[in-house]
Amino acid sequence: MAIASHNRNRMKIKKLTINKIRAYFKTNGYTSKDSFNGFKYAANKVSEETDVDPFDILLLVIENKPIKGQYTHSYGFHTESGRYLINSFSHYYYSFITN
Repeated sequence: MAIASHNRNRMKIKKLTINKIRAYFKTNGYTSKDSFNGFKYAANKVSEETDVDPFDILLLVIENKPIKGQYTHSYGFHTESGRYLINSFSHYYYSFITN
């Protein structure tokens, strides 16, 4: 499923790094028992497939934050596009941590 990125408010990052994830968690006071390496791997893989910013994908998954221009939510519910991004992220995350 090809999803075009229309988020023009900030520059698209090519690859999400562990340092960026850690900095975001620290800035927002989050703690995680999950794998930052897994987050990085999954967000970057989904981004490669869909051309959606990997940081936006991470925020969709951990904060349920809509991605501007991607129609990930409708009336507070996930659309097919949103479910695809979340399910793809989950698939890559769990394949990464189980291998």
